[in-house]
Amino acid sequence: MLATAAIAPISHFLAAAMGLCVAPQPQQAPPPPDADEAMKQGRPDPESEPEAAGPFAQQPGFSLLPKTPPTMMPYLATVNLYGDSCTQAGALITGDPLSNAAQIVKTALAQYGVNYAIWQSYNFVAMSGTLGNTKDVLNYYSFNSYLTWNIFQSDDLGGTAGWLTVGGTAGTGLGYDGDKQTAQGNMGTLGFPLGTDVGQSAYLYQLAWQQSFMAGQVVVTVGLLDPEMYLDLNTYANNQYNQLINYEFINPAVLPWSYNAMGVVVQWQPVNWFYAMFASAANNTPVGESPVQGISSDDWTNTFEFGLIGEDICGLGPGTIRALPFFGTAHGETGAGFMVNLEQKLGKETPLGMFMRAGFTNEALGAVQGAKSSFATGLVMNGPSESALLKTQQAYFAGGFYWLESPYANSIHENEYGLELTYVLQLTETLTLQPDIQVILDPAKNPNTDSAVMFTMQLVYTW
Repeated sequence: MLATAAIAPISHFLAAAMGLCVAPQPQQAPPPPDADEAMKQGRPDPESEPEAAGPFAQQPGFSLLPKTPPTMMPYLATVNLYGDSCTQAGALITGDPLSNAAQIVKTALAQYGVNYAIWQSYNFVAMSGTLGNTKDVLNYYSFNSYLTWNIFQSDDLGGTAGWLTVGGTAGTGLGYDGDKQTAQGNMGTLGFPLGTDVGQSAYLYQLAWQQSFMAGQVVVTVGLLDPEMYLDLNTYANNQYNQLINYEFINPAVLPWSYNAMGVVVQWQPVNWFYAMFASAANNTPVGESPVQGISSDDWTNTFEFGLIGEDICGLGPGTIRALPFFGTAHGETGAGFMVNLEQKLGKETPLGMFMRAGFTNEALGAVQGAKSSFATGLVMNGPSESALLKTQQAYFAGGFYWLESPYANSIHENEYGLELTYVLQLTETLTLQPDIQVILDPAKNPNTDSAVMFTMQLVYTW
């Protein structure tokens, strides 16, 4: 948007270069899902909306509770903004009362600057290779929500806007001992095979103020936050509610982050093809506990992210490469690490794409979430497309592979490997059905077997 003729050759060079580049135990409770493009429902285009100031207009150049979204650079809009639509065109069943009612509520609240997404899931899980005295069949219910509330917009400071973000999650196991047993614990895996299992809990993972500056080139987030809502996003693997459900494909355990921590995130996108972010937050916050409990520089992580965005890489279509250097301290021991995150469409006329994440750190930071080295990759067919099985935005077919290296000296297997195959079918305009199968080789904490298999049937209502 701000690129000049002098900058354009640099962007072409970077796009071409991208085209050539094809101790304590970890927290047992999983993180909430990330706010990525696949999760978000039809964000409105600010340029296509009328210049309405909303129902609480105060004066020229200022609006309170505006219904139009803040002006923002393209990638930052993808990361931060939610729209007022929840229904998916092309579903097997259309016009059902639940979907219609959900859409009516979203449309009404958007008139007051409130936009949100809510996910509810039921999971049936059957496993083999489980540890002794554990169940091999489990049932879960989970709830997750993320809301943004536009408070004001102003022409001051080159164009600024402020809004509140709130994220909450809850879940429970169903049936006898269902709230005490998990797929991860029962199979003894290092990775987190079922991202929608949030345990027997209910808590806020986000309560923060966001403000944009410089006509949407800069966004600052301060408060209780989850860094995964903004960093390490990926179009093809970023949401366990309608994509690959093993969390190692979503946010690798090599990243030493807490899910509900006090901190700050600064985002900057000066041109369409480049952005940079910085997050600084506590890394020892217990899930669901007070974010100020035990807060200290002895348990803190600082993460940078630099992204190059190409609209058409070697004629294949859009692609993005992200580099995430990080450093920090865990239990008083310092360390650093690095991760790379790649996504690439594999043809303009095909729904096929690929993703890859790889990273490493030292044992101290690796122990925060459970891996000192990791690698994950997969092939994805993403909707919407003309295929009968991929008509909606949430329709999805994918296969993935991951590897984790344990940071713990007492691990049964130092290296754990996993395979996953999954498909998301849009039943109604707000309801999806997702059969999923995973094979985990050398589960790190299971002395009884060299392999475990997990079959999941996931039903998700998104509104």
